[in-house]
This record gives sequence, C-alpha cells and structure tokens, in this order.
Amino acid sequence: MGFPMARNLLAAGFPLAVHNRTRAKAEPLAAGGAAVAASAAEAAERARIVITMLADDQAIDDVVFGERGLLAGMKPGAIHVGMSTVEPATSRRLAVAHRAQGSEYLAAPVFGRPEVAAEAKLYVIAAGPPGPLETALPVLRALSRGVSRVGDDPSRANLVKLAGNFLLASMLETLAEAFALVEKAGLDRLAVLETLNGALFASPVYQTNGERMSRGAFSPPGFQLALGLKDIRLVLRTADQLGVPMPVAGVAYDHFLSAASRGRGGLDWTAVSEVVREAAGLAPAWGSSTSDPINVR
Repeated sequence: MGFPMARNLLAAGFPLAVHNRTRAKAEPLAAGGAAVAASAAEAAERARIVITMLADDQAIDDVVFGERGLLAGMKPGAIHVGMSTVEPATSRRLAVAHRAQGSEYLAAPVFGRPEVAAEAKLYVIAAGPPGPLETALPVLRALSRGVSRVGDDPSRANLVKLAGNFLLASMLETLAEAFALVEKAGLDRLAVLETLNGALFASPVYQTNGERMSRGAFSPPGFQLALGLKDIRLVLRTADQLGVPMPVAGVAYDHFLSAASRGRGGLDWTAVSEVVREAAGLAPAWGSSTSDPINVR
C-alpha cells in the first residue's frame, strides 16, 4: 500500500523522503525524485509530516520506538500521520508519546485495496487535533477520493476503521455461506451473485469480492487473509474492552483462523470461503489449498 501512495504524493508535487525496512522496496521511488532514507529517524528529520503505512501494531512500535525510530527524528511541531489499521489503544499510546516529544499524532486509516491506492481513490478516516489535521489535509486529499473527520481523539478513527473492516469480513462470511447454499443445490454462483447484488445491494464491494470467490481468484491477493484475521482479532479485543457482544465477528474469526491454519494466510481474504465450502462438502474453488505461510501476530 505504501508504494503507490508514495508515488501519488510525488506526482502531486510533494517533496518526499522515504524509508522501508527492506531498502530495495524504496529504491524505485528515487527515480521519481524521492530521497531514500537509511532509517525512519532520518526520514523524519527531513519532514514536517511523516506518514506510516504498516501491517500491524508491532510493526508500528518497531518503526516509531525502535533504534533510529521516527520518534527520535521528529522535530517539535512535526506531525505523524498513522494510516495503518491498528487497535484504538495503540493510537492513544502514540498520541501520548508524541505529545511528550513535542510532536503531533493523527490517525488516518484508509479503505481500499492497493489498486485503489494506485488510483489515489482511497477513503480516509481521520481523527486528531484540529490544527495538525488541517495542515495534513492537502496530503490526505492527494491520496484519496474523500476524507471523513471523526473527532479530535485519534483512536476514534481506528475504531471506525475496525467497524468498517468488521462489516467487510461479515460480508465475506455471509457471501461464502450463501454461495455454498446455492451451489450445493446446483445453481451457478456468479449468476446468483448478479441477481442478488442487482436486486439488493448494487454494490461494487459485493460484486468484486463475490467474483473472486466464485472464480477462486485468490492469488495474487488484494488484501491478505492473514491481515484480515489480524483485523478481526482487533475487533474482538476492542469489543471485549467495551463490553460489546459480537457473535458474527466470532464466527468470521473462527473461519479466518481455520483458513490461516491451513496455510492460506497469504491468499486474498476471500479465500475464507474455502473453509465454508469444505464444511459443505464442496470441491475447492481454487486449484491448491495452500500458499506461502505468513506470520500472523
């Protein structure tokens, strides 16, 4: 996700310093005018606004608080825009750390797959202190088709993002169950998808994910199943902290965990449908049931 976002910022005319823990992944951006920094701290030293887009909470901790982390390099008044999907508690902790350092923290997680990021059509959910958020808005708008501001507390943006990812994961779960039902009765899944999406939802989200499921188009992934599992885990952890029962999230979590345990964590998260198919006694939609294993924190 970070690579197309960085490329769009360059195209929009923003001066850019980039850092990736795997340096080779950042090198192609140098041809577009980006400076490649040797560490997160070095990148932060050059910038008024620092953006992070990382896989999970532990990766954020490593990049922000680790040796030569970005917090060590940020100047007073600089703004860290965290665009990763993390739990609200992580945002609260980052906000406290930045205030102690004299810098600012905004949360701005996004909806959209990498191909959407490449078209600068992500949707941003942003929260944080009003002044820094106003300063960061031109950058966020260069990456997106829209920005929703959901409050002054950065953790609110992460809560809204987790709520959205729960809706997406539950949509995948119910699509998988509906497809297993109609296919077991001998109907064509794509034809049923066209009928039901046209009659009920008219949603490109249902259409795109339903087509992936129907065709077994799980590789290359748009969004890895292992990351979906991580997000549902964060939903359930947050729900537990708030005292909110979420039984649908529990069902989805069990199926995502089953899929990841069978080596499918590196596939697109629509591959969760294979668990439902197997339970219904249907043949796999995909030619292989395994993928390169991926570590799930």
